Amino acid sequence: MVMSRVIVDILGGDTAPNAMIDGSILALKLEKDLELVLVGDESIIKPRIRGFENRIEILHTTENISFDEQPTVAIKQKPESSVVKGLTALKERDDCGAFVSAGSTGAVLTGAFMKIGRIEGVSRPAICTMIPTKTEGFVAFLDVGANMDCKPINMVHFAVMGSTYLKSIGTQNPRVALLNVGAEDSKGNELAKETFELFKKRFGVHTPDEEISEPPLVNFLGNIEGRYAVSGDYDIVVCEGFSGNVMLKSIEGAFSACFSRIKKVMTGGLGAFIAKLLLAKRLIKLKNEVSEEGVGGGVFLGLKKPVVKAHGNSSPVAFCKAIRVASQAAKADICERIRVAVANVGE
Repeated sequence: MVMSRVIVDILGGDTAPNAMIDGSILALKLEKDLELVLVGDESIIKPRIRGFENRIEILHTTENISFDEQPTVAIKQKPESSVVKGLTALKERDDCGAFVSAGSTGAVLTGAFMKIGRIEGVSRPAICTMIPTKTEGFVAFLDVGANMDCKPINMVHFAVMGSTYLKSIGTQNPRVALLNVGAEDSKGNELAKETFELFKKRFGVHTPDEEISEPPLVNFLGNIEGRYAVSGDYDIVVCEGFSGNVMLKSIEGAFSACFSRIKKVMTGGLGAFIAKLLLAKRLIKLKNEVSEEGVGGGVFLGLKKPVVKAHGNSSPVAFCKAIRVASQAAKADICERIRVAVANVGE
């Protein structure tokens, strides 16, 4: 199978361009059929890609959209910026299957919406981010920031898109839950209550151990509290972008705080030194799994071609992961799968 090229923004992000170039090279080493289009300063990129020239194309630009610029204005006024140039190429070229950037979230999402456009039938695209669970798997959160205010039908489409995405990358019959302040049907604000009723009407409410002869479009298990979101008992947590983003940042902060405390505990005394020797490799592995290096980036689902937003402070390893997430999405043809799935659920 010929792999669609992944377009990579080299100028966006706090660690650009070095981490982006290094991450791109690492991705090429790990995926032998991968080809990239790097958007950035050719004079910086070219000396760094020796040995990979036959798998890398360069779209030259030195212009970037900064984090403090107004996204809509910047997208219109900076057609030569790395984000706009990359998204334009994604739209116009059949040989390009996905786009990755660690730049301004607003610019990436606004540019993607304006340049690539929504899949027919999708009420609103959503950012889907994978978060590690205590069972060593991952749970998909969506939306985590693209839509601050939502209607129940938007949440239905989030569930359909998330389920379709996970099925396309190997999860059988993903378990879906709605984020709420309690598990009871009557819990939450008006949006939560209305959304639950619409989910119940469209998909029914299933139980984890229920035997289903034919996997439903959405395997809905009901409401969950935030503390159970990373339990490993669910594959997808659906929420509107405001609470989703708060939840995501809270989890990241909690992980960071836990590792800071562990680091302090393991510095001081002979016992701590011995524990450090015994557990260091395992703790490093665990930290990498729960950091952005293990997650990579969020996929903007609902667009006509996949767009992946990587962390702004991505390391080369984290950015490599984001590129591989984009590559996987392009290979799985998720956009066509989502179009068909959303058409089945209707408006």
